Amino acid sequence: MRDLLSLNRFQFTFCLTNQDDYIVDWDLTWFTLNFSPSYDASFQAHHASRHYTFKFKLFLDDLPLLEKLKITRPDLYIEILTCRSCCMRKEDLMHFILCSKCRTTMHQILQSYQNHLFSKLREAGELADVDPTPMIRKLSSLSCWSISSSNWSSYALIRSCLPKLFIDLFVELSIFRQSAMKVVAAIHNNFVQKLRRRIWNLRTYDKSRWEDVMHITLKLKTSPQPSNLPASTYMPFSSLPPPTHLVTSRDSRTDWIKNSMIQGLPWYNHLSGFMGRLTVLLNNSFCGMGCRFL
Repeated sequence: MRDLLSLNRFQFTFCLTNQDDYIVDWDLTWFTLNFSPSYDASFQAHHASRHYTFKFKLFLDDLPLLEKLKITRPDLYIEILTCRSCCMRKEDLMHFILCSKCRTTMHQILQSYQNHLFSKLREAGELADVDPTPMIRKLSSLSCWSISSSNWSSYALIRSCLPKLFIDLFVELSIFRQSAMKVVAAIHNNFVQKLRRRIWNLRTYDKSRWEDVMHITLKLKTSPQPSNLPASTYMPFSSLPPPTHLVTSRDSRTDWIKNSMIQGLPWYNHLSGFMGRLTVLLNNSFCGMGCRFL
């Protein structure tokens, strides 16, 4: 565990030390990561491998987001690329969580997560003949239900680093710890499944369509990265700000071209898209020529 926490991708956990309401329970976290959801109409056997892959990559901050792809394949994904959904920010894991295009859906999924826990606490209260209201209040007051760039507890929850309080509340209602862990693990895996299906899959599909247009094929992505390619200079549409209704200054040709680049005017969007496709095609051709001469 100490080796894991020493990795940069888990440095965020040290930001939780001053938040008494969110202390990571690593036993619960590992149990949840290894938990196998029961099969039903919405989760069948063929979903399992994709679910596990997504869950662990999310935990390890290893999802193939653009900022990761720029590092692993800079010949295909250049530095200026931005989020394919909002076209405004660089796409790392924090942006994936905060992206304005999926904010409503993310809030709905988290609300469903919270309501599911409320429901199970009420059931536990009925079994123990104890009023669960104080426990429900404690749960609803957790900082992790509010997403923001400065709220590391919500980031930890989505990464599957689960809080100790989730289990403590059930134990207070006379539920055995092991039984409580199974309940929480099932609820969290349901959350991860919704996150994958309602947000991740849609973003992946959108990115794959862009890759098709840019001729970034599966064969190209799985081939060794060439070492003799020139740096790509294309500017795809996703990297441009959305068009505005500002009046474009045309005092000089230089100002007009500069404003067109900044505001993303149609003629420049078309030209940059064409140049992007042309660059990728030329890169592919040079790669093939280089392989033949080796």
